[in-house]
Amino acid sequence: MIEFTSRDENGVIIVEIEGKMNSGASPDTEKYLNDLLDKGATKILLNLEHLDFITSTGLRVVLSIGKRLEKIGGKLIMCNPNLTVMDILKMSGFSQLFTVCDTEDKGLDNF
Repeated sequence: MIEFTSRDENGVIIVEIEGKMNSGASPDTEKYLNDLLDKGATKILLNLEHLDFITSTGLRVVLSIGKRLEKIGGKLIMCNPNLTVMDILKMSGFSQLFTVCDTEDKGLDNF
């Protein structure tokens, strides 16, 4: 199971993700994030503090949303990954594709 909460911080939509982003949760994640973009979001900060794990299908969602944002001049940043998630981001090369920050404040500073 996966849960989302979001809030607007000076035009940056901070999305907190809790649970596991796997093949079962990825469609819900993609729908949630695409809905934000459809409503006009151009800056998204994914707070991964409570994300336990991310699989290749979850990474595909992140990549898809990141590319969609890039096409409209927006930006996707991630923050607060635990060690497991950070290792996955590093091994997959996502830590090179996207800005990944230690804290939410640092993430906000990168917009």
